[in-house]
Amino acid sequence: MLGAWEVGRFGWINLLFKMNFIGRESELNTLSQGLAPSGTMRAAYISGEQGMGKSSLLNIVGQNLLRREHSVLWLCPKLCSDLSPAGWASQLARDLQGGELLAQSAVNQFAQEIGRELAVLPHSIDSASAGMDTKLFEKVSEALVGGLESLMQSNDEVLFTPIFVFDDFDTYNPFLRSWIESDLNEKLRSSKNFQKSRFLFAGRKSLSDERAFFDKFGMEQVHEFHLQGLSPALCLQLFKQHSNENIPSTEIQKKTRGNPSKVLNLASKPVILDKPKTEKMSESNTSVSKALKNFSEEEWNHLLKAAYPDRINRYALEFFCSPRDAAYCYNWIKRNRSIAKVEPDGDVILDPEIREEIKRVHAENNSTQAEEWETLSCVLNAFMGIFPNPNQHWIPVNLQLFNCFNRKLCQQIFDEANYEEIDGFLEEYQDFFTLNDKQFKMLDDVRLITSRFVEIGGIQPRDGLVEEIKIKWEEDQRIAEEQRVAMEQERLNLVTEGEQAKKQIETLGELKEKLMEDFRKPKSMKSKRVYSVSSSPVLIVLGIITIGSSLYADSIGSYYAAAGLLLTLLGFFWPNVDVKKPKMAGGASGPNLAIETQQRSLEHRISGLKNRVTSMTGSIQRITSELDRVNSGVSEPYVLEE
Repeated sequence: MLGAWEVGRFGWINLLFKMNFIGRESELNTLSQGLAPSGTMRAAYISGEQGMGKSSLLNIVGQNLLRREHSVLWLCPKLCSDLSPAGWASQLARDLQGGELLAQSAVNQFAQEIGRELAVLPHSIDSASAGMDTKLFEKVSEALVGGLESLMQSNDEVLFTPIFVFDDFDTYNPFLRSWIESDLNEKLRSSKNFQKSRFLFAGRKSLSDERAFFDKFGMEQVHEFHLQGLSPALCLQLFKQHSNENIPSTEIQKKTRGNPSKVLNLASKPVILDKPKTEKMSESNTSVSKALKNFSEEEWNHLLKAAYPDRINRYALEFFCSPRDAAYCYNWIKRNRSIAKVEPDGDVILDPEIREEIKRVHAENNSTQAEEWETLSCVLNAFMGIFPNPNQHWIPVNLQLFNCFNRKLCQQIFDEANYEEIDGFLEEYQDFFTLNDKQFKMLDDVRLITSRFVEIGGIQPRDGLVEEIKIKWEEDQRIAEEQRVAMEQERLNLVTEGEQAKKQIETLGELKEKLMEDFRKPKSMKSKRVYSVSSSPVLIVLGIITIGSSLYADSIGSYYAAAGLLLTLLGFFWPNVDVKKPKMAGGASGPNLAIETQQRSLEHRISGLKNRVTSMTGSIQRITSELDRVNSGVSEPYVLEE
C-alpha cells in the first residue's frame, strides 16, 4: 500500500519546489551563506507545520550551494518507508549530489560500493525492532563513513564540505535516531573530514522539543529557522501566480493561515488542454475514441479533472481545481450517464477505459502536471478509500496527532457534540485502530496516509490541539504519580500488617498447643511431696540410754556419749516426707473447663487473624492490579513521538 504513494509524496514536494519560491528569502540567504565552506554555521534546524515549505526550502538551499560552491557534497536522502539505518544509508548513497569538482564516475562508484556493502545487512524496521545488535549498527556506520572518505579523496586538490540533511526528522523511528546520535556520530567525529561537515535538519517539532537529541549528538549551537505563515501580500502574490481569480489578500490569508501549500491548493485552476485529434487517441479502443471525439475543450478539461479521483464528488475535485470549477465539473459529469455511473450516495464513477485514455492523453500533453496530479490522487484516493465520508475527515486528521488515547481523554479534549461523533467513528472504523487496555492507537499505515492527506491540502487539525494534548498528558502523569505513591504506601502498610498478623497467628498457635498439652496431662492431677519435721520418742529414749551407758565405760565412754547425743537430737528433729495425691471428686472439672475456654478463645482469635490476612492478600492483589493499570495508562505519551 505504501509504495505507490510514498513516492508520490516527493512528487508533491517537487511541485512546490518548481513553483516560484515566495516569502523565504531571508532564510534562504542565511542558510546558503552559513552552510557554505566559508560560513560559520555547523548545524541548523528548520521547523514549521505541515505545508510551510520546509522541504522546498531545503531543496532550494541545496541547489544554491551546489551551483555556487563546487566543493559541496549535498547528502540529502529522500524519505522512504524503509527507515532502518541500512535503508537510510543506502538512500543517502543513491541521492548524493556534488558540485562540478566531484566527478560523476566517483559518485556512481560510491553508490555501487555502498550498495554492495549494505545489501547483506537488515533493511527494514522489523529487523531493527527485532533487536539489531551493535555490530550491525557499526557495520552500517563504517561502510557509510568509509565510503564518504574515499569519495572525498577522489580529488586530492579539493577539500570537500559534506552537508548532511535530515528532512522530516520528526518521522525518524527511535532505532534510526539512536543510530545517528551514537554509532554514526562516533564514526563521523573520528573522521578527519568531520570538522568540515555541516548538519541541516527539518521537522514539524520545535528545536526545544528536539533538544535531547542535539545534546546527545554533541551540538551545542543549533540555529533554528521557524517558518511562519505568509503575510497577506505574499499570499496574494503566490495565489496570483497560479490563478486569475480576484480574491482579496486578507481573505486568502484567512482561509489558508498563510500556509503556502494551502494557498496553492486554493489557487488550483483548470488546465487548458487542447483537445487531441482523433488520430492521436488510442487506436486500441475505437469505442472510447468515438465517445470522446465530440466533446468540447471545456468538457475535455472537466474530464481531465474527473479522471484522477476514484470517486468523483465536489470534495475530491476541489483538490484539483477551485470550488467553483469543481461544482461545474461534478454537475457536468453527473449528467453524462454515457461515460459515468452515479452511485446511490451521489458519487460518480467515471468509465475505466475513458479514464485511462484521458490520463494517457494528459501525460502526453503535460507529463509534469500529469505526474503531480497522479501523486496527489494517489494520496487522496488512499485516504478516501479508508474514510469515504468527507464530513468525518476532521476526526482522523485530529486523531492522527495522538500517539495513543482513550475515550475519556477524547471526552476531555473535545466538546460533547464532537465527542459523540468521535465515539461513533471509533465504533465504525475500529479495524483501523489497535485497542489495548482501553487505549486506542491508530495503525501506522493509516496514520501515515492521514498525515499525507493533510500535507496535500486536506482538512487541518484543530489549532492548538497538540499543546492541549501535551498539557493533558502532563496533568494525567501528575495524577497518576500521586495515585502510584498512595497505592504503593497502602500496599506497603498492608504487607507490614499482614506480616505482623502472621506472627501473631504463629504465637497464638504455640500457646494453643501448650494449652492442649496441659489439657491432656494437667499439672494439678500430679502427686505432690510434702516435707515436715517431727519428734521420734524411740530415738530420744535410745539416745538417753546411750548417754547413760557412757558413764560406765572407761575407754569408749566418750564415743557412747557422742552417739547418744546425736540420737537424742535426731529424736527431737526427725524429718517426714508425705506423698499427697489430688482428690478426684467434684473439684477436678474446674481446671479443665478453664483450659477449654482459653482454647476456644485462641481459636477464635486465630480464625479472625487468618480472615484478616486473606482480606489483606486480596487487597494487595487489587492494589497491584490497579497499579499495573495506572502504569499502563501513562506508559506512552498522548502526543505522537515519531
